[in-house]
Amino acid sequence: MADVGTFALRGIMLVVLLLVGVGFFWQPHDPHAVDLSRSLQAPSFTYWLGTDHLGRDLASRLIVGAQSSVFAIAIVLVSSIGIGIMAGSAIAIGPRSVSVILRWLAETVLTIPTFVFALVLAALFGGGSMAIAAALIVVTWAPYALSLAALFDRLRAEQYWQASLAIGSGLPGALHRHLLPNTLPVLGALAGADAGRAVILVASLGFLGLSADTGHPEWGAMIHEYRMFLFSEPRLILAPVFATTVLAFLLNRVLDRNADV
Repeated sequence: MADVGTFALRGIMLVVLLLVGVGFFWQPHDPHAVDLSRSLQAPSFTYWLGTDHLGRDLASRLIVGAQSSVFAIAIVLVSSIGIGIMAGSAIAIGPRSVSVILRWLAETVLTIPTFVFALVLAALFGGGSMAIAAALIVVTWAPYALSLAALFDRLRAEQYWQASLAIGSGLPGALHRHLLPNTLPVLGALAGADAGRAVILVASLGFLGLSADTGHPEWGAMIHEYRMFLFSEPRLILAPVFATTVLAFLLNRVLDRNADV
């Protein structure tokens, strides 16, 4: 049952990513087109989620709004995992002076509040996906580094690790045979948490008006804009809220192989 659930989640995630990818080149309607004559239309075959108070197609704006989140997530995961692997390896097998400094730096970084740091970067360099990605990268490489270093220390005490070295596999062979398979679940769990956090952080800063382009559809900015219609037209605010929640949930579940389905 868990395998079926995992397969279904990955299928849904693939559909979401395909929809976001297609959104770079095509949307059902122009997400910026204002037409007051069709304002607040109910969902229909023409307008899948209806229109907002300015007559703009809500589905098109939702599709385009996902791009900033996906962009930030891609940068964060690639950079954080890469930096974390290098730092973790240096902590585990590097010179003692380097190991001590990197471990202290990683532990210090863990105390930095991500959201506050993102706000500072947005104030200094402007909002948008790059500021959000930079804030997450600065904070999120540390758990990867410390987790991998701890995992490596544990593996070196195992008999199969010593046996692998004894039969002449060498350090690269032992790393590939033993460390990599044990690393993937750890990386997946951390990546799932970071991806979900990136989605929420992008939406939060957008809600506060710190998006790079206030005219560009973005889920957090849409929540802020549509908040006045919470009771009269709840679908307007529920659409970006639901999209943010679903994307964060799917990313966490798909990347974290140990998550219960």
